[in-house]
Amino acid sequence: MKIFIKASRNKNCVSALDEIKSIIGRYNHTYTISGESAEMDEECVRECDLIITVGGDGTLLSMKTLAVKYNKNILGINVGRLGFLTAIEGHQLEELCCFFEHQDKFEIKKHSLLMAKINNKKWQYCLNDVVIAKHMFSNTISTEIFCNESKIANLICDSIIAATSTGSTAYSLSAGGPIVDNDLNALVISPVAVHSLNATPMVLAKNKKITVKFDTARNQDVYVSFDGENHEQIDENDTVTIKISSKYLNIYSAKDMGQFAKVDKKIKSR
Repeated sequence: MKIFIKASRNKNCVSALDEIKSIIGRYNHTYTISGESAEMDEECVRECDLIITVGGDGTLLSMKTLAVKYNKNILGINVGRLGFLTAIEGHQLEELCCFFEHQDKFEIKKHSLLMAKINNKKWQYCLNDVVIAKHMFSNTISTEIFCNESKIANLICDSIIAATSTGSTAYSLSAGGPIVDNDLNALVISPVAVHSLNATPMVLAKNKKITVKFDTARNQDVYVSFDGENHEQIDENDTVTIKISSKYLNIYSAKDMGQFAKVDKKIKSR
């Protein structure tokens, strides 16, 4: 088996990475570690049989584009803080031996992705969420939200989160959004610090397209981020379009640690 390893620069990864490399060698698999060249990394991903990420959820998210492009499965090893998307904890690396010996104890979960764009720019893909937000100390943003061309909300708020079911346990949850079963291919809209007593999070079906427009009468300082990355400033005349993609990201999960068990272990206990 050819394995591509993407490791965080976190100092906690160093000792874990040495043990991971030793375990991989013990089972006569080969590995390549992510380097400085994006072109070389892409070539290695294209040729590999499995991607292993060593870090937290951010490290795993950094591999989503290449994993989807070349239809590769990801096994996440958590040496970060939360590691909600990972299957193995860094202090339990013997589970990596279990993975190689008993893959029936793990399953591949197909995680739906959002695709979003500003005006007619290139689509960007997100596993967790798209966030439309005001600048740090600027005024609130005033928006109109359309679902398949029909207006469903006027919101004055600090930000709007559009999340997948996977992302429903991330920023959306902290903003009061619902936890959505990963098996539901849904789109969750959660406003943050909204100036209304009636605005609530919404869960929409997978065939819905969301369009967000802005109040051109206000001088708004608005940014859009895609999975917490690629922040782009937009102006009042721009529109943001968001929908569920037909593509999926394949991530290994331990069968005895489903989504709601992880909520109990990793979130409710915090």
